[in-house]
Amino acid sequence: MELDMNDVEGLRQGDRSCFENIFNEYSPDLYVVAYRLTGNKSMAEDIVQDFFVKLWVNREKLSIYKSFRYYCFSAIHYASLNAVRTKYRNTELSEELEDTFSIEREMEQAELSEKIRLALDSLPEKCRIIFLEACMEEHSYLEIAQKYDLSVNTVKVQVSKAYRILREKLTREQLFIFFLIFLKSE
Repeated sequence: MELDMNDVEGLRQGDRSCFENIFNEYSPDLYVVAYRLTGNKSMAEDIVQDFFVKLWVNREKLSIYKSFRYYCFSAIHYASLNAVRTKYRNTELSEELEDTFSIEREMEQAELSEKIRLALDSLPEKCRIIFLEACMEEHSYLEIAQKYDLSVNTVKVQVSKAYRILREKLTREQLFIFFLIFLKSE
């Protein structure tokens, strides 16, 4: 569930209680994502802890384009992948090569995030809202149907339509990464 935007604004202003609300709401789910990607409890805990430290330190520069949930889960996803890469990376790489690789990786991640954001923005409004609630907020089709006074079949059709449009807009790899980050496991 998306936090009240007042908590995000409070975070930007340095309100510790807003930060605690955000931490309490997101840290368990972020840990699960980090653990699934790293397979290491300690590494997952470190990744989530580092994320919240950076969130607090950089709170005034916080820039959210889609949703705060999207921002958090994207950051954890990329941090987890980077941690796994670092763990298995050849330790003989020079610092200069490492810096170059890091910059390129950050650019690729930013580009991918932008492509995914644009693909989601290209969905018709009703379709996008239903898709995000079903897939990112993990609401059941029945809950969404009741919320918007629709039939369950209409919700299914809108989610299918969103999948079709996203498949047209994103490469297989981009779509896979999107699903890996955001879609609930059955």
